[in-house]
Amino acid sequence: MNSPANMNLVYPRNCNKVITLGPKGTFSNSAASLVAGDKISNIEYTTTLPEITQAVQDDATALGVIPIENSTSGIVGPAQDSLTELDVVITNELRLKVHYSLISNVPLAEVKQYYSHAVAFNQTGLFTSSNLKHADVIFSNSNIHSGEMFLEKPEEAVAAIIPQPAAHSREEYRDIILADDIQDYQQNITRFVVIQKKPANYFPDFTQEKTSVFIETDEDRHSILFEILREFHVYGINICRLESRPSRRTPWSYGFFIDFYNNHRSATCLKDIQNLGISCEILGTYNFVSKPF
Repeated sequence: MNSPANMNLVYPRNCNKVITLGPKGTFSNSAASLVAGDKISNIEYTTTLPEITQAVQDDATALGVIPIENSTSGIVGPAQDSLTELDVVITNELRLKVHYSLISNVPLAEVKQYYSHAVAFNQTGLFTSSNLKHADVIFSNSNIHSGEMFLEKPEEAVAAIIPQPAAHSREEYRDIILADDIQDYQQNITRFVVIQKKPANYFPDFTQEKTSVFIETDEDRHSILFEILREFHVYGINICRLESRPSRRTPWSYGFFIDFYNNHRSATCLKDIQNLGISCEILGTYNFVSKPF
């Protein structure tokens, strides 16, 4: 699969693998295949998101591809947290449309159980509440695992929610599709970030389109978020995402993940935030794909 020309991918020296969440056939696999393109033939799979970040930190020749946010269900907490805990840096972002299908050997009204990953279940709630309220849901480890569990019971009245590309590309599913596009919203998009081991001489390039930072303070004082946001306002910087996450250092304290579009004053803005006595970790400066695949 060719990498899109407008991704402007940054590859580490001697890069020979892409690591993502498995198994093969997941949406993460689709994103990793776009990143690998014709340059990298080796895609490796992990069972958890933190394993990707750890593997990339341990291997300077690897790229990691992790889902960071979905347009309907929000952030992917474990992925975000892992970016602050290990020496990795974001080098690119891409966005992937997420569509689901329902497969079954029996008519919809006869389904007694169906298999779904928890994320897929949350993103298809309108369909399942209207069409499968008579059936029991059994949660799987991944979207692909849902299909595998279904195949293990060919004689039973079961169904599975699986990625639409897998439903149409795999022969065992193609003739038993009951419904396509069962996600709640047609514009169901997941943001993935590409990561690599942070170089020892890493220096952020604010000529890239976006920057991601994690901001945290040990001091509990009023208006701290206002002070942070004021600096972005002063320097005319557009924030495109702001999320609070519990601090790992102090109970009931919070840090902030902030994504913003760069301008020529980005570096000065972050320096002024640090001068307020606030920790500001740069997670990466990078370009992104404007149109989802």
